[in-house]
Amino acid sequence: MSFCIKRKEPFSKAIQRIGHGRIRHALECLESCEHSESIHCARKDIKKVRAVLRLAYDEIGRKDFRRVIKPLRKAAKCLAVPRDAYVRLNVLTTLKQHFKGQLAPGALQHVRARLKSASEHELKQFGKGKAAKQFLRCANQELKALRVRGKGWKALQPGLRTAYTHARRAYQIASGDPGTENFHEWRKCAKTLWYQVWLLQRLWPEQIEAMAGELETLSDHLGDHHDLVMLRKAIEDPSLGKMKPTEIETLNGLAEERQRELRAAALALGARFFAEKPSAFSDRLAGYWRIWRSKNKSSAFFSQESTP
Repeated sequence: MSFCIKRKEPFSKAIQRIGHGRIRHALECLESCEHSESIHCARKDIKKVRAVLRLAYDEIGRKDFRRVIKPLRKAAKCLAVPRDAYVRLNVLTTLKQHFKGQLAPGALQHVRARLKSASEHELKQFGKGKAAKQFLRCANQELKALRVRGKGWKALQPGLRTAYTHARRAYQIASGDPGTENFHEWRKCAKTLWYQVWLLQRLWPEQIEAMAGELETLSDHLGDHHDLVMLRKAIEDPSLGKMKPTEIETLNGLAEERQRELRAAALALGARFFAEKPSAFSDRLAGYWRIWRSKNKSSAFFSQESTP
């Protein structure tokens, strides 16, 4: 099912349909637990469901919201360790490719071997992911019982404006104090906003896709920055075994340089994207919504788009 709100679809039905669709997809991903990519895929689906529920927060209520979010968080926690081990290995490969011209052949191979071994170990420990699947099925049942009030733009506008406000504020904090924790918080807020904006892709495909594209790029910059932080912490972990001091020094130097590049790119993009005040951002999308819901448009305008 498409990750978007349909034109004539009641808000409550959209939340249920999209939420159930992402949970089912996560469960399908976990049928292939022998592949780290499948675990990574399932975790992204969980984040999407959480973003959808946050969009409807004001129409759900705190108690019911927490009832669905709790098993989703537990499922995500089950996936975190094998997913993180997989990502650390991937980010090392990406880092080497980025600085290919500065590295000798075979550089950082010892670090890579250690990370690869750790990833394979965590994947084996994860097994068939029974606990994660149970939590996802529980979340799906809670979602079925969820009552979503409200209709149309009035129902989704508060959640969307809140997401933009949080992401904008996180950008302002990170721009004033570009520390690791501030960038990590900005990353989480930006990703939630990205998923929520993508839900509105049918309002005006060209405009929404451009907006979502900027948020995706921003999320990638911030995500890569965070992954490098985790990689640098990982190589200091004694459980990975003794690392060669020269390789640690090389990796830290490259990671630090790449993080500077990513911070600069993220802040530049954030300055452009979050120049708009929350009220103006909300009003602009409200205008798109009114036009979309009030006019008859060609079927091509509402062609299904790919999921982010």
